[in-house]
Amino acid sequence: MRTFGGISGAIIGALILTQAKSILTLLDMTERIRQNRGPSGAFEDTDFSSMIQAEKGELYFCVDGGGSRSRGRFVDIEGTVFAEAKGGPCNPSTDLERAAASVVDVWSHCCSVVGRPNKQFKGVVFAVGAAGAYIDVGKDFLTACPPFARSCLMSDGYAALIGADFGAPCSLLIIGTGVAGHRLYGNGRSIQRGAWGWIGGDRGGGSWIGRKALRQCFAALDGAVPKDALSRETLRAIGGIEGLRAGWMRDLGPDRLAALAPLVLEQAVAGDEAARCIRDRAVEHLAALVAVISGPDAPLFAAGGLVAPLRALLSEKTGLPILEPKADALTGCRLVATGRAPEERALLLPPDIH
Repeated sequence: MRTFGGISGAIIGALILTQAKSILTLLDMTERIRQNRGPSGAFEDTDFSSMIQAEKGELYFCVDGGGSRSRGRFVDIEGTVFAEAKGGPCNPSTDLERAAASVVDVWSHCCSVVGRPNKQFKGVVFAVGAAGAYIDVGKDFLTACPPFARSCLMSDGYAALIGADFGAPCSLLIIGTGVAGHRLYGNGRSIQRGAWGWIGGDRGGGSWIGRKALRQCFAALDGAVPKDALSRETLRAIGGIEGLRAGWMRDLGPDRLAALAPLVLEQAVAGDEAARCIRDRAVEHLAALVAVISGPDAPLFAAGGLVAPLRALLSEKTGLPILEPKADALTGCRLVATGRAPEERALLLPPDIH
């Protein structure tokens, strides 16, 4: 690939196109502000001081940093993709050094795709949605990351919330290893509920379902309950008695528990009573969270590995359609970094909690 001063021809071409688009973008943003709304009717009564002002010609390195893996995307202001890459965990609240290393790794991979030196940060905005970003480690995390032209930090859940409906007010339920509920209001504020972790929270999520299956298995081994298909399949999945003796329980965490969730849902469909009880209770927990984050004027989106097998049951329980997100968390990062969606101003706890 031909380069000019370390910048590939593809990026130079995109920058020229971006300059032309910026005039139209400015006119469009002016009209939205005049009407006091954003794209798709978002941000009614919004405090526009929370909106970032994008600079002309900027490029955006967007990262969706999760607890087990991270994804990166190198784009221009309109979302034209130059490169994408995957990396390791990015949760600065649990391992700041590892999170920063994952960012460097993903950035280097993206640079290799476009022929850009990975030490060239000028004109690049770092927009990252990271697990645990609402914990007070944000400044340290950004300091540990490369010195980009500017940075925009938000939680991974907020990035997904913005991406779900391109920054318009909506609700988002995340059902994976853990569970979290988010809602964006028309004034640009948001709430986050759930996401308390696998020990005390994540009700209805993969780790919660897996833990219930393991308890059923152990109760059957003890003779406290009759052996059934769920207990037998769970025991098989963990390697049997031999697996337990070999230390399967050692360092047991949410990811390994969540790996048992598909088994539970399969057994529920097959008619196992214990599995059906676990699945139905999970749906009840999720429906209770939906009741907290949903509203008559907010479409409900859901994302995560367990949405597909639970969608129909959850929709029936809540009486609401469960929609597919329109875009991903990386798009959410770009929208916030370019000023097309508000920065995160989340209310993590209800106002009456002291």
